[in-house]
Amino acid sequence: MSIKLLSICIPTYNRCDILDETLKKLLENPDFNTEYIEVIVSDNCSTDNTKEVVAKYSVVKYYCNEKNTSFFNLTTALSYATGKYIRLYNDTFTFRLGALGKMVKMIKMYENDNVNLFFYPNFLNNHDTKITINSISSFFYHCSYNTTWTAAIGFWKKDYDKVQDKNKYASLHFPQLEWMYSIVKNGKETIIYFEDLFNVTIPKKKGGYNVFKTFVQDYLDIIKKERLSFFIYELEKYRLCRYFVYPWFVTLTISKKENFDFESKGVFKIIFKKYWYEPYVYPMLLLLLFRKLVK
Repeated sequence: MSIKLLSICIPTYNRCDILDETLKKLLENPDFNTEYIEVIVSDNCSTDNTKEVVAKYSVVKYYCNEKNTSFFNLTTALSYATGKYIRLYNDTFTFRLGALGKMVKMIKMYENDNVNLFFYPNFLNNHDTKITINSISSFFYHCSYNTTWTAAIGFWKKDYDKVQDKNKYASLHFPQLEWMYSIVKNGKETIIYFEDLFNVTIPKKKGGYNVFKTFVQDYLDIIKKERLSFFIYELEKYRLCRYFVYPWFVTLTISKKENFDFESKGVFKIIFKKYWYEPYVYPMLLLLLFRKLVK
């Protein structure tokens, strides 16, 4: 049996309706070919009809955990992959027109080269472009907290297999960070393509954890261990606050959108513990207060 070129690994839990549509669109994609692509679903012990939904698609490999393992299921999903290039695929994703074919083309182009290959969504100043980096600092500068997103997670299987502690940060919701950081530091040149490859279906309910604890406390604690330069670390803190924490704070405390059920307990304490000495925080808080008063 020949080795597949690409493994698309889908961790899922209780989203059978969305997953059904996701699989249907993926397998009907004109660029999908079972000759070089395999699809894997790792079911995190769903209580809905996930198993029956996946059974409709004979080419999909289905695995079900004996119990819900939370974010450890990301690692589990990748463990079933056999392809040369493996990537996570959220159960809410749909490839944009031509995106799968473009990704496969790039993977074929580099499969015999000794380089790391990543595909990232457009982010900050990197839009529809290709960059080459050679250090973890440069990786943070260009990719930042975008590395936490499923849409950015893909790499050569042979490099992933060398990551020693694949679940190092799984209990903190971020097993993917150890994978990506370890691979970037493997001594190879890293090529990153920035492009929005996916459309995303927003589930009826999104969340279930404290988004501020996860990103402000846990994420910053994780990257602190990377021993980045003062400039890169402080830049990352600012970006996280300006482009992620603040918008989510507005969404959960002012907009209160019904399809988000993230926990926000102790949010002020969490934010101030990390940001109290940062001067840019206070204008943001004043703006937040103003928006709340005029709403």
